[in-house]
Amino acid sequence: MEDEIAKWFSESILKIVEKLKSGQELTNTEIYIALTYIYSQSFEKKIEELERSLRDEIRKTREELLTNDDKIKKELLENDDKIKREIIEYVDKSKKELLENDERVKKEIIEYVNGVKKELLENDERIKKELLENDERIKKEIIEYVDKSKKELLENDERIKKELLENDERVKSELEAKIDEVKGEVAALRSDLGVLTESFFVSNFLGSIKEGGERVVSVYRHYETSVGEVDALVETDRAVYVIEVKFRAEIKDVDDLLTKVKDVEKEYQGKRIIPVLAGPKISKAVRGYAKGLNVIIYQ
Repeated sequence: MEDEIAKWFSESILKIVEKLKSGQELTNTEIYIALTYIYSQSFEKKIEELERSLRDEIRKTREELLTNDDKIKKELLENDDKIKREIIEYVDKSKKELLENDERVKKEIIEYVNGVKKELLENDERIKKELLENDERIKKEIIEYVDKSKKELLENDERIKKELLENDERVKSELEAKIDEVKGEVAALRSDLGVLTESFFVSNFLGSIKEGGERVVSVYRHYETSVGEVDALVETDRAVYVIEVKFRAEIKDVDDLLTKVKDVEKEYQGKRIIPVLAGPKISKAVRGYAKGLNVIIYQ
């Protein structure tokens, strides 16, 4: 609609200019259009030239204007009302289209955000469930293995005591050998439990940081520092995790871990070093102490 009005206005101005050049008289409507065009221009020189050109025409048509004043006013008002209606209709239509488009875009954005939130919540719940089920299974296996070992040790002790009472010196010698053997078995058992616990928590921690969007660059088990061995050192594209796994963590384990972290910082300068204390049994006191020193607790 705006293009049609602009085209009509331009064509009317060209016709008026041609009539002026040929000496023809302008109608009242043409005079009105010419004056409108003059006032729409910001150049004083053009206004003065057009005023001089139109002055004679206005004087010639003054009498006609006076006699036909009511008719001209009516025509002008009708034309003005028509243009105003068309402009108002176009503006209202544009506003309606803009509002409808805004509402549609808002609705689409809200639906997309809600969908993403729902997927993230469902994924979090699934991961939590899997981790809890895995934790319970490992805990159960460890407890059963420990109970079985304790039972076997107690049974073995009873047999040894009986043999000692029956044959003093011989049983003493055999008992000493058996005790050494048991100690080796206990040490091996503890070592196996430590390896099992360490492997479980390191593997699960790797899975959690991968799911968090980090890319694992390298993993070092039993990483040697100048102040002792670290159970695992995991380097990602964002940070370096120094991991200590303890079956029953104590406060001194937090201090030992931080001491090793300082040594790791020397080798990985420029990267964020994050200490991690992992294990199945970490008391509330140890957790509070560790968090106060920015140590991550992973159970």
